[in-house]
Amino acid sequence: MLGIPPSYMISGVVVGLFGTIQAVIEALPVVPDITAELELPLSVLDGFSRAFLLCNLIPPAVTTHASPAISNSPWCLLITSLLMANSGFFFVNMFSMLASTPFTLTTPAELQANGWTTADLWCAPVATALYALLTHAQPFWADAHGLIVAFLGGTTSAKPVEAVDTETARAVCALLLSGLFLGRTVKNFGLWKLFVKVQPKIEKTKVQ
Repeated sequence: MLGIPPSYMISGVVVGLFGTIQAVIEALPVVPDITAELELPLSVLDGFSRAFLLCNLIPPAVTTHASPAISNSPWCLLITSLLMANSGFFFVNMFSMLASTPFTLTTPAELQANGWTTADLWCAPVATALYALLTHAQPFWADAHGLIVAFLGGTTSAKPVEAVDTETARAVCALLLSGLFLGRTVKNFGLWKLFVKVQPKIEKTKVQ
């Protein structure tokens, strides 16, 4: 899309990595069930690994593009983040790859009613936008950062807002994503009910 060759056309490391992972999965005697004890640590890992994709891999592909119309476009940055982070889920759901039946063409969950509320769909451009805002990845984000800080009364026009270093910005995005995925896991497995004290039912007696 941006004129950048895929990584598997340059090196076979990525292909070998995915092939090795698939071989390990096929060699497992039993696939573990989806439980809260398994999903909670994976939610944190998902947040940190997704932050690496959305902060270290996607923004440079746009900001270092040869065309200034692309490298300075915040819209292109957000669209690239949305497509690159969600294309896999989109095609997997569209062809029912995870179903026990043969491949069939169906409407992806993201395009069905309320599909836009899926966290995986909108967290990608949000995290990339936050990273670009903090690091001033493009002139637009630097101006937006300055306007936000000035609106909150944190600086004056004589002193421009300084960008946050990339490692700190990525850590902020990782914490945001991990918290988002942890909250989703807690909601899906009903773990929040463990912290809610159930009130005993009091039977009312009818007075004659």
